[in-house]
Formats: sequence, C-alpha cells, structure tokens
Amino acid sequence: MGIIGLGAGIIAAYGRTGDVYRFYEINPLVVKIARTDFTYLRDSRADVEVILGDARLSLEREAAQDYDIFIVDAFSGDAIPIHLLTREALQLYLSHLKKDGILALHISNLYIDLKPVIQRLAEKAGLEAIAVNTAGNSETGANDSEWVLLSATGETLEKPPLRSAGKAMPRTPDVRMWTDDYSSLFRLLK
Repeated sequence: MGIIGLGAGIIAAYGRTGDVYRFYEINPLVVKIARTDFTYLRDSRADVEVILGDARLSLEREAAQDYDIFIVDAFSGDAIPIHLLTREALQLYLSHLKKDGILALHISNLYIDLKPVIQRLAEKAGLEAIAVNTAGNSETGANDSEWVLLSATGETLEKPPLRSAGKAMPRTPDVRMWTDDYSSLFRLLK
C-alpha cells in the first residue's frame, strides 16, 4: 500500500503481517511527531516505510511499486496541494498501481468540493469512480469522512463491501480538468 500523507500514521494500524505500507510525507516535522508522539508506526504489524519529500518527485524516481491500494490523504486541510490532483499526478499514481488496484482519495474538506475535479479526471482516464461517505461518531470523536475510490476495472469496485458502501459519482461536464498547467478552486467552493 502506498499512502501520500502521513499524519499521525493511523493507517498503519490496519497493517497485517506481510503487508508493506509506504508513506510519502513532505513535512519532516509531521514524520517526527508521528514517530515520537504516536505509536501507530511502531506498533503496526506491517513493514512500514516513510519516504520524506514531495510525493510526486519521490514516485517519479521510483520503479513501479505495483500497489494493491494507493491512498492520497492530503486534501483535508485549508491548503489544497493541487499538484497532487492533476491529470499528470493521476497518471503517475496509476503507473504505481496494479491493474485491478484501487486509488483512494480522502477528500473530506470543509471549504472545497473536490468531487467534480476527480470525476473529470476519472472520466478522461477511463476509470470507474465511486463516492464513499461515512458518518462521524460523537462518542468516539470520529468525524464525517468523504472518500472517492477509483479503479481501472469496474469489477474491483463491485466487490463487497465496496458495492454497498459506495455510490456512483455524479457527472460534472462543466468542470475543466486540472493539469499541471491549469487548476481553479473558485468553482469548487462550498
């Protein structure tokens, strides 16, 4: 599994013996905090690696990783790293993903609706896309969560439990595709 965005390293808690979780994190302070103030990385049963630096540049230098799942978890803050959500970035992620793999984009954001951009990217790349929303839980402190799952094969997203958890993405023909040369957040403000 490849993951852009380390945070506290919570995703590592899902790791099982024999799994490899490779995190890509640009901020050295985030890596330090994840290693010193939290135990998710240390306690994971998976083999956990952290690659420090810009994820796109790191992925461009690596040989194809053949990930089963590639997660991009970098859009929930108030500053959207647009270069991680362009046609060129998508092509790079797909080059590191198995043919039947899943690209999972965590897009929970209070200010910006990224679904139209992702739908346009998926449509142009010939990918199937579903939206998965989970409700928060005030007792556990969990927040609402919004994800988009992409796959080159529709069968992948039809497997349980994804089939029942996700719903088709609405078509948004009026949104221009983001590239390394063009992007606009204006039409995506909530």
